Amino acid sequence: MAVDGAPNIQQRELARAAELGAPLRRAAKLARSNGLGYAVFGALTALFSLPLDLPGLLLGACLLAVGVAQQRLAPRLVAGDCTAPDLLARNELLLLAAITAYAVAQMTFLRASTSGELEMLGDSAGIDVAGLVDALAGAVYGGVIVISLLYQGGMALYFRRRGPVVDRYVREVPEWARETLAQL
Repeated sequence: MAVDGAPNIQQRELARAAELGAPLRRAAKLARSNGLGYAVFGALTALFSLPLDLPGLLLGACLLAVGVAQQRLAPRLVAGDCTAPDLLARNELLLLAAITAYAVAQMTFLRASTSGELEMLGDSAGIDVAGLVDALAGAVYGGVIVISLLYQGGMALYFRRRGPVVDRYVREVPEWARETLAQL
């Protein structure tokens, strides 16, 4: 009778492992897809920033580095690595800091300049072109900061909240079941 019950216990443990691991697999899928997007946009940003736009190049490098890191951390999350959620959250916050620094720099000391012809045209029409350009840049880069704060901040919070899920998964699922699911 015990022999007949053994597969049922293992099947139940695998089913429990799949149930507890489902949120981690979703989070890992999100980390992989975000990481891929970050890496692609980082490479494109760096490429289009060459050779003269150092702030753009630095932002592109940061995007690329965070993207690669997210790709590498995603499997660790599924495997039950208790440090993975905090590292994923840290990467999102690092990206938020880089985007915010870039936007603030663009709004302050890296302001866009207007051409002399555009200034003269604005003067003839009674429009402060430089002020308009500054206001528009402030609105655009301010929006970038707000969107990044919401997205990267939200992603950091999301990954951070996976920490207890990983702890529970490691605590309640035998290692053999985690390894079996990781191979599937």
